Amino acid sequence: MGDEQVERQQLRRRMLAERMGLALADRQQMSEQIVHTLTALPIFQQHRTVLIYCSYRSEVGTLVLLQRCLEAGKTVCVPQTVPADFRLLAVAIDDPLIDLGPGYLGIPEPLPHLVERREVGADRLEAVVVPGAVFDRNGNRLGYGGGYYDRFLAREAPQAVRIGLAYSGQVVRTLPALPHDVPLDLLVTENEVLTWKRPS
Repeated sequence: MGDEQVERQQLRRRMLAERMGLALADRQQMSEQIVHTLTALPIFQQHRTVLIYCSYRSEVGTLVLLQRCLEAGKTVCVPQTVPADFRLLAVAIDDPLIDLGPGYLGIPEPLPHLVERREVGADRLEAVVVPGAVFDRNGNRLGYGGGYYDRFLAREAPQAVRIGLAYSGQVVRTLPALPHDVPLDLLVTENEVLTWKRPS
């Protein structure tokens, strides 16, 4: 394993431990601010078909975001993990309180009977909201090590605006990025909105 990989693993472990150490009330308050900021952005309001991760453990909470997007009339999809193929599917939901249950690694996912009927082609997605362990000020994101979102964004939904959600403590100056890392277009924390232009 190279030095960069070791550094990434150590950084991921440290940041996840720090995130888990945040008080629940603080995480909830910051999550509400992040969702409020994101939903007020014109670049997010204009997109009608979105994929949003389902928050798990100490991640920025997305339940309120899912509900607000549904209320706004958007087509709201959530990821369904296909571990055998190392893939994500986009599955539309109507109500996160009814349509989701524990899935891969315990992460909330669409109930099995919905997957076949409500899969949405990745080429139809206009925005994808992704989780992550660490983010930097250049648009780089360090996930959890499976590469699911990097593959999905690069191969299946390259047209979608890539949006990260993070607590400000998850943002570092620079990350040791690797060639397969897919950079973000937008990162929202409780304190700021960072945007980047893709290379033409």
